[in-house]
Amino acid sequence: MKKVTEGHIIKPTPLETMFSMKELYGTLSQKYDAINGLYIADRTLTPFVLKPEFSVSDITGMIPNGDYTAQLINCVWTVKCKVKGNAPVAGKDYVINEKTWELTLKCNLDPDTSGEISFSADFIDSRRGDVLKRYWRGELSCLSETQWRVSLRTEWPQRTNLIPWKNRGVFSIPVQLMNGDQKLPDSSSVYKWQVFENEKWREIDNMDLWYREGKNVKAISVEQKYIQSVTLRCMAWPKDNTLELQVVAFLLKRYYGYYEDDLNIIEGAYIFPETGRAVAEASVITRNGGHIANAEQYFDIEILYSRGDGQWWHVAHGTRGEVTRSMFPIDSTMTHSFAEQTRELTAEIPITVDGSYLLIDGQVITGQFPIIDRDI
Repeated sequence: MKKVTEGHIIKPTPLETMFSMKELYGTLSQKYDAINGLYIADRTLTPFVLKPEFSVSDITGMIPNGDYTAQLINCVWTVKCKVKGNAPVAGKDYVINEKTWELTLKCNLDPDTSGEISFSADFIDSRRGDVLKRYWRGELSCLSETQWRVSLRTEWPQRTNLIPWKNRGVFSIPVQLMNGDQKLPDSSSVYKWQVFENEKWREIDNMDLWYREGKNVKAISVEQKYIQSVTLRCMAWPKDNTLELQVVAFLLKRYYGYYEDDLNIIEGAYIFPETGRAVAEASVITRNGGHIANAEQYFDIEILYSRGDGQWWHVAHGTRGEVTRSMFPIDSTMTHSFAEQTRELTAEIPITVDGSYLLIDGQVITGQFPIIDRDI
């Protein structure tokens, strides 16, 4: 056999490549505002977009230099994180563009959790037949941010005098939980109203006739006509931080203030032989000098009559009392006098029997009563 000499096959110089992951919109990290319940940034509104980029440079000139992202094969995206306690769902929580291989992340991570996104792909060097593998990994995170400067504010006075003849009807007492100068959203706040009774605080129930609604929200509604003296408090705190409990109390009290009662004889002040009757009229006058209309709605008013014989006769309940001639003095040694007694009435108070409310057709029976005893 003749002598054999082998030659050498020199493979082309390996390609120079550059692989990167470009963050088109957003970042890998998120923040969660625990006070206001908001994500920064909120990926359901502004998704996070990642785009792989792969470029090639060949010093041999056998293949053109440039972007070869579209020639990547076996491209695989993997997303691992917690979304409302579950794994993210492809097509819903994230979307992959199979032409550009962009990944669009459209979900928010659960607060104070982490996760990862990874990408792998292959590129075939057609000159040498080599398979070039490329890999990228990014770490996702979502951190809660909470700075507490909590207070419970109200513009309602903590003592309210409820003047009977200036009836407010049903009215609301509002409060607002604040963090610094910002209102805490209702969805992130807890409000709880209580009433003080028998030397302790208790829950409000439907047997509190003055209560209308709102014992678990930031404005409680009450009705004036059932309020004699009620002490309320509102306890409030951020839903995620019970240590920031705030309390404000209110006193609601039926209040008459300064007034004067008066009595005038409007008929029969002078008795003549032909005088057939005498009429007296009572009135109640406020500090400002105004007469209270329908005063008998707010006062127990009794009109009495005397002939100076040591006895006072009940004439009427109300602002007007009348006596006929048969009751007049019978001789000049006697007198001709009217008198009145005005007593403040309570609010509408439930009537009880053996400690239980008296009901008619399921409705609580109430009454108004003088706050002092009758004194003649």
